[in-house]
Amino acid sequence: MSLDGTVAIVTGASSGIGAATAEAFARKGASVACVARRADRLAETLARCTKVAGAGHAITADVADEDAAERIVAETVHRLGPVDVVVNNAGIPLHRDAAETSVADIERIMAVNFFAAVRLTMAVLPSMIERGRGVVINVTSVAGYLPNPQEAAYGASKAALSLWSHGLSVDLHNRGVHVGVVSPGPIETEIWGLSDLKYGGKRFPAATVADAIVGAVEHGRVHVTSPRRFGLFPAIYPVTGRGFRWGLRRFARAVGDQA
Repeated sequence: MSLDGTVAIVTGASSGIGAATAEAFARKGASVACVARRADRLAETLARCTKVAGAGHAITADVADEDAAERIVAETVHRLGPVDVVVNNAGIPLHRDAAETSVADIERIMAVNFFAAVRLTMAVLPSMIERGRGVVINVTSVAGYLPNPQEAAYGASKAALSLWSHGLSVDLHNRGVHVGVVSPGPIETEIWGLSDLKYGGKRFPAATVADAIVGAVEHGRVHVTSPRRFGLFPAIYPVTGRGFRWGLRRFARAVGDQA
C-alpha cells in the first residue's frame, strides 16, 4: 500500500520509534493521528508531521484504558477520515527477575504491550474489512523470540502480540487487510532509562525501525526484524544447547559493538 493520501494511527508517538514512524509516514504523504500519554511531547511530534504533510491530529490517551481504542478510532475518523493504517507501537519495559515479579506487574505489561494493540486493532478492523483495505503493523521485539535475563514478562507480552498478529494475518487472507510484525533489536529509545536494563552493544536509531515499518506497509511484509541481523538469533535459539546459547549472547554483543 502506498502511504500517500492515507490516514494512519501511530501509538507511542511522543518519542522514540513511534515519533520516528509518525514523521516517516508524514513524509510519505500520510495524515497521521499521533497517540500517546504526554501531551507536550505529542504536540512536538505533530508539529513535525504537519510541517511536511499539512494534516495530522494529536490524541492524548493511555492505550491501556479499556475505552481508549474506540475513542482513538472515532476521533481519528472525525478529524482525518477512515483509517487505512494502524501501527501499534506503544509499549512499556519490565526488567525484573521472574521470581520477584508480581502478577499485577505482569497484568500491567500485558495490558499495555498486548491487549492495547488487540483493542485498537479490533476497533478499526470492521471498517477495514468492509472497505477491503487496510494495514495493521504490530511492533514486537526480538525479546519476544529470544529470552533475555530478567525479561520473562516483557518477552511474553511481545511473543503474545507476535503470534496473535500472525494468526490474524492468516484469518484475514484475501480480505484486503494486511497484518505485519516488526521486531526491533536494541534501539536507542527512552525505554533504557525506564529500567535498569543494561546492554553493552550498539543501540540503533529509532529511524531504523521506522524505515522497516514503512517498508512493511508499502511492500506487504509479514515479519521484519530491525536491524535485520538480529533475526538470526531467534531462528537459531530453539535448536541450540545451553553452551551455544551462552555463546550466542556473547556474539550478539560483539556484533553490536562492531556495527
